[in-house]
Amino acid sequence: MASIKGTVKNGLVYPNEASADQEGKSVIITIIEPNPNIPSTDELSWDESSWNSEDWDQFDQLIEKCTIDTGIVDLAHQHDHYIHGTPKRESYP
Repeated sequence: MASIKGTVKNGLVYPNEASADQEGKSVIITIIEPNPNIPSTDELSWDESSWNSEDWDQFDQLIEKCTIDTGIVDLAHQHDHYIHGTPKRESYP
């Protein structure tokens, strides 16, 4: 199943981008109502000075608490190999 964003204009739905590989397929259109409690990306501030270091410390502690030592040193780099059985990628330095 694919998701395609679009806009309704004069009662018709127009996709935001072309999707030739979906030609002729049936679609279900779901109208998404804006949620006033969730800021738009335009309203979000990515100014690092506003980041709360205590929150980041708590996040780091949570990650550390959830860490499991598997003994597999390249697990992150080769996760597709270990999870899906794909061939290993190039060596990790």
